[in-house]
Amino acid sequence: MRKILLPALLLVVGLFVLAACGGSNNDDNADSPLVGVWNFEVTPWWTFNADGTGTRPTHHDFNPVGTDSFNWSTSGDTLTVNLTAGPVFDDILYGNVESWAFDISGNTLTLTSNQVEGIRWQYTRGN
Repeated sequence: MRKILLPALLLVVGLFVLAACGGSNNDDNADSPLVGVWNFEVTPWWTFNADGTGTRPTHHDFNPVGTDSFNWSTSGDTLTVNLTAGPVFDDILYGNVESWAFDISGNTLTLTSNQVEGIRWQYTRGN
C-alpha cells in the first residue's frame, strides 16, 4: 500500500505545482512595451491593455465604421491579435486572427503583416 501511496501523492503535488505555474499568459502582457496607446498620425489607433485585451478603430475605404475589440499576445517579435468583436471589414484581409512582426524603436511601433506581403504600418506612442 505504501508503495502506491507515495508515488500517487508525489504525482498529485506535482500536478498542483504545474497548475499554479500554468494558465493565461496575460500576466506577461503587463510588462510588454506594447501596452498603451499607439497613434496613426494624430489618431489613437491601437490600444493595448495590460490584461491582454485591446481596441482599435475599424475603417472601410479610410472611413471610420466602428471599433474592433481583440485579445493580444506576443512571442518574441510576433504580435498575435485575435479579433473578438467589431465590424467585419478587416476580417476580409486577415481573418479573425492577425499575425504581425513588431518592432519598437523609441516612440515608434512598426507592424509588418506576417499574412499579407507588403503591408507595413508605423505608429507613434500616444499619451
